[in-house]
Amino acid sequence: MRLFKRIACSLTLGLGLVLPAAAQDAFPAPGKPIRLIIPFAAGSGTDNSARYFIQRVSQRTGWNFVIDNKPGGNSFIGLAELLRAPADGYTLVYTGGTTHGVNSALFKKLPYDPIEDFIPVTPAAFSPMVLLAKPALKLNTAGELVDLVKKNPGKFSAATGSNFQVLAAELFKHQAGLQFETVAYKGSAQSMTDLIGGHVDFTFVDAGAAMPQVKAGTLKPLAITAARRLAALPQAPTMTEAGLPDIQLNGWAALFVKKGTPVPAVDTLRKAFSSYFESPEYRQYISETGGYHETLNQEQLTAYIRNEIARAQDTFRRAGIQPE
Repeated sequence: MRLFKRIACSLTLGLGLVLPAAAQDAFPAPGKPIRLIIPFAAGSGTDNSARYFIQRVSQRTGWNFVIDNKPGGNSFIGLAELLRAPADGYTLVYTGGTTHGVNSALFKKLPYDPIEDFIPVTPAAFSPMVLLAKPALKLNTAGELVDLVKKNPGKFSAATGSNFQVLAAELFKHQAGLQFETVAYKGSAQSMTDLIGGHVDFTFVDAGAAMPQVKAGTLKPLAITAARRLAALPQAPTMTEAGLPDIQLNGWAALFVKKGTPVPAVDTLRKAFSSYFESPEYRQYISETGGYHETLNQEQLTAYIRNEIARAQDTFRRAGIQPE
């Protein structure tokens, strides 16, 4: 009997030591903030969507999030912040087509590896680009813009707030046989401000960034880079309808953590975000902002990124653009 009591006491003490340790390992720890890095400026389509869904996921989970915009440097600055942080799940980055697609075509050597340095958590949004022109031009169609630029080679300018926008502008230049300058901005919000002010002539931005200005009647969509018209922008024809069928681009954004993040933490994050992204509320929101959500697991998202990189490299190669 004494031996049994000693064994039972030992087991109880052992469990007492194990259970608090397990509780300490729970992710996320109660009250510990999760930092979400956005490598683009505040007011961009990526930033707007992140602020929307982070609030909802926080309400659902009780987790504490901190959004940290780190724009500039071809998005290298924001990614460097993630890669300097511990691989513990408490730092994520929300990014997509620019950093994990186009940059691989624009630069011979990147300060990061879009495949090897990151673990994809889940995609959040896919969105086509919208072609917008400054109001002073009084244009109604993409064809009118093409004719105007063709008649005045080198006299017009396109604003770009990300390298994905650079891709859209260069595709437009190549496919339509145009000559125009590109003016780089830190983000799409700033580029549209200058577009409205007449400092640049046109731009391609993701539908999420364009929608507020379109709904307000400040800017008119001339065309979209989707295969079919958007329910949120039924008045905007596709680039195919505008006579430029090869310009089909989908911007996209996903959540990533640093390679080496523990699998339980990645799984916890994926379940929390995917649960909300698959909800009717989010699907309605993303549709109203001109995008859509598609559920992809880690392997599928990695394959998608590889295809995006290959497509960007092929596009710039055909356009005669050499990586820097």
